[in-house]
Amino acid sequence: MSIKANPVAVGGFVIGAIILIVVSLLVLGSGRLFKNDLRLMAVFPGSVKGLSVGSPVLFRGVDIGSVASIRLYHNHKTRQSLVPVYIDLKQEVLELMKQGKEEKDLTKEEALGFMVLMIKQGLYARLTLENLVSGRQLVEFEIDPNIKIKLTGIDKNYLEIPTVESDLNKLQNLFKSIPLKELTENLVITVTEINKMFASEKSRGVLHNINEAIAGSRRLVDSLNSQIPPLVESGRERLDQAEVLLKTTETQLTVTLLELTRLSTNLNQQLTQLTQSADKAFKKSDETFENINAIVDKQSVARHNLEQSLQELSRAAKSFRVFTEYLERHPEAIIQGKKKY
Repeated sequence: MSIKANPVAVGGFVIGAIILIVVSLLVLGSGRLFKNDLRLMAVFPGSVKGLSVGSPVLFRGVDIGSVASIRLYHNHKTRQSLVPVYIDLKQEVLELMKQGKEEKDLTKEEALGFMVLMIKQGLYARLTLENLVSGRQLVEFEIDPNIKIKLTGIDKNYLEIPTVESDLNKLQNLFKSIPLKELTENLVITVTEINKMFASEKSRGVLHNINEAIAGSRRLVDSLNSQIPPLVESGRERLDQAEVLLKTTETQLTVTLLELTRLSTNLNQQLTQLTQSADKAFKKSDETFENINAIVDKQSVARHNLEQSLQELSRAAKSFRVFTEYLERHPEAIIQGKKKY
């Protein structure tokens, strides 16, 4: 006998399953189901080994999206293979970057225009190691206004972001450029020649001479070590003597400088007195010259009186001469007086 299913129970089970599915999508997808994320495309130079779908996309350490898919394109004409990586950027991060604290949803066109502006300002992507042990990589966005924009244009349906070579690829290319085979062969040849050189008798003689030279150098050093202390002591004694001599010389120089100072002071005093005496003599000579000028001047009274005195003296001298001549002729006149003839 078959049991009929209860429609109410079946309906409740279906509704519960639907609710459980929606809640799981909301929880596991962190609300990404109803978000209008922006998808970009980037073509990285070199290998993308270690990058997988779901790898994070960071901008200065902040999670802004994830890798959506990785594809492979091969151009038969150029025989070049390219690996485009498609990236989904979170809508809320773009809204925060563009509008700050304003609560406004971005449309797809606005988000696309914002990313075009960021690329013009130097936004680019590169691969970076996420885990050194496992070799997993992630995508990191950076801004450099001086970067050269190189785009492939292999998928016109998505905005392509410029890329640069990763540090891991640079390191791999560096190791590839090193000629390991040639270096190894040269190393083997060098080691072989060194072994041959040290195995020969000449090399042994050279080593013996080197050992003797080293031993002689050691003896020379020991001899110098034994002679250095007496030289140091002698040098110290001479330095002490020189110091005493310098002190004595300094004392004598000090005394000499004091004597020179006193002598200079005395000379200054004598020069001062001599200068004062000279000033007085010059003043007196000035007065004398003034008196002489007064006498010599034709219009001065002193000269007129002097001339009269000289005339009187001249007449007196003539009279005295006449008188003496008369006395010579008549000496008796002194007693008798002058006779009248």
